Amino acid sequence: MTAIQATVVPPAAMLDRASTLACLVCVSTAVLPLATVLPNWVSTALLVLLVLAWLVLWRRWTMNRWLRTLLTLGMSALVMLEFGVGMGGGFGRDTAAALLAVMLLLKLLELTSVRDGRAVLCFSLFAIFAAFLQDHGPLILGMALLATLLVLATLARMAEIETPAQAPLRAITVRPRLLRIGKLAALSLPLALVGFFLFPRLANPLWSLPQNSDEARSGLSEEMSPGDISSLFLDDTPVMRVRFEGNTPPSSAMYWRGPVMASFDGRRWSRWPGLSNLDQPSVELLGTPLSYEIEQEPTERRYLFALDLPAAAGPNQRLSYERSLIADKPLIAVTRLSLQSHPQYLLDLSLNRTLKGWFRQLPDGFNPRTLALAQQWRAEGDDDEAIIRRALAWFNAEFTYTLNPILLGRDSVDDFLFNTKQGYCEHFSSSFAVLMRAAGIPARIATGYQGGSLNSLADYVVVRQSDAHAWTEVWLKDRGWVRIDPTSAVAPERIERGVGALGANARMQRGWGRTLFEAADWMRRGWNDLVLGFDATKQSQLLLPFGVKTADWPQLAIALISAAGIAMFITMFMLLRPGKDQRDALARAYAEFQRRLAKRGGRKAASEGPLAFAERVQPLFPADAAQIAALSMRYARQRYAPVAANPQVEHTLCADLRGFRLTPEERP
Repeated sequence: MTAIQATVVPPAAMLDRASTLACLVCVSTAVLPLATVLPNWVSTALLVLLVLAWLVLWRRWTMNRWLRTLLTLGMSALVMLEFGVGMGGGFGRDTAAALLAVMLLLKLLELTSVRDGRAVLCFSLFAIFAAFLQDHGPLILGMALLATLLVLATLARMAEIETPAQAPLRAITVRPRLLRIGKLAALSLPLALVGFFLFPRLANPLWSLPQNSDEARSGLSEEMSPGDISSLFLDDTPVMRVRFEGNTPPSSAMYWRGPVMASFDGRRWSRWPGLSNLDQPSVELLGTPLSYEIEQEPTERRYLFALDLPAAAGPNQRLSYERSLIADKPLIAVTRLSLQSHPQYLLDLSLNRTLKGWFRQLPDGFNPRTLALAQQWRAEGDDDEAIIRRALAWFNAEFTYTLNPILLGRDSVDDFLFNTKQGYCEHFSSSFAVLMRAAGIPARIATGYQGGSLNSLADYVVVRQSDAHAWTEVWLKDRGWVRIDPTSAVAPERIERGVGALGANARMQRGWGRTLFEAADWMRRGWNDLVLGFDATKQSQLLLPFGVKTADWPQLAIALISAAGIAMFITMFMLLRPGKDQRDALARAYAEFQRRLAKRGGRKAASEGPLAFAERVQPLFPADAAQIAALSMRYARQRYAPVAANPQVEHTLCADLRGFRLTPEERP
């Protein structure tokens, strides 16, 4: 017995080729929204499974049960491995969504009967819903609506297959079926809109399920090692959109502060939890503040990326010891906040001796050459600022910025500073911080985003994952913590591949491509404001046109019940009203036939039957009398004969009635 063989299914239960193709199209469109928000590796695996399913079904093959079982177990194991389940990672939303998509595509491999087809289609609806657990944007919504309409239309086809009176399904074209499903879906819109605008808003959306315990949408965390940030440089997903009051600062001056790390184990930097228990350090905010509004995308972390240095925290937020802005709860929805930041400041001028010593700590037995160099500079009489200038000048003269660095050994800082001299922002910031600590200068690593691109259509700045960056902060007497960005010290001619040369955003920054890219982001921002940003506060203001300044729960409940009643009435009226939309296809075709005759004076009386009407108007159209009589007889027989209706005959008659034309000499 071979692993793949021809399918043998009873003819009555077997899907025809067109229905099989329809199921394949439905599953493909249902998985597409989910595949766009899953990791690249998982999306590639889904594509491979989809191609395999198309091949198996098109050739009418079937896999033996043991082979399907082996493939199912293998794909499930790979998905678990991708999301780290069982290795410190939890079984969260992303894992469940990926497994759902994999199982749906594997189900296609055993698609042979009508029952299998219906199961696959119903399963597809769950995949469509799962996409909304990942992203609530208009693109996902558009793809989901298309997939849903196709699934419903194909389910209707499944019902037609199982109806004994149905003729061959070629007579039932796809377009009328899709139009019928579309009209039924449109009838649900009034009630859906009432539910969206008036149903009580909750503090947290029901669909924002927990992410995997060790995953989040933002690639920045409280730990950093080489490769963590560079992996984001190809990701042009927006992190936040910022609108400034007044002039927008230059991109080079925008450092969006996130996690700050001060613990170093020889390779990895991490945040020291003990700092959370310390009182806020002193800060003197200088100069004119920058005022701006941020719309931050969900990250499922609690860091808010504020422009360096935020003046104060807002409601449900706090400032960490390192002056990073942190929300009270993970960001599971689009977050809007108004902030002020001071580009000039004096932070923690009175850093005590204990903390100074702690910010100088280095692990024993690592990077001896770096320690020796720093001690040499200090022995030569250089003070703190001279050592900083000397290090930056060295980076400018000899180091290269690249995203394809040589792998570093155990003493990673020594390797970078004295051997490879090539790297990206993690290499520069980490090595600079270690060099400073070795020289006795307190230092730490700050991560976040640097810069952003201006959307000229709406005058706001878009910060993307590809703008992720790391820099160093050093503590100097009478100046406090000072930001030093060693990556920016690299000479321009030594930059092999910069951040801006990598992502899709950079490739779209020319001509019509830039306009299209900005228009798409502008629409997404509008969607966030009008749809995702419709919260309880906006809902309470819906009744302002009726004189209610702030609607409370009883008033909203009355409005909801009243509007729902009106929506139901409109829906029922559209369903039950008489008219051409309520008549069948044959009646509409015959009415069109009548209208053509009426234009020449052959108007049908309400009391006339089709045969009497044909007999009366034949003298008016002698050249077409025989065709009028034949069509009328066929219509009367199909409409009133005491035999089962034949869809194939009816379809042909409808086409002939619609195609009827008077001869040229008798046209009005």
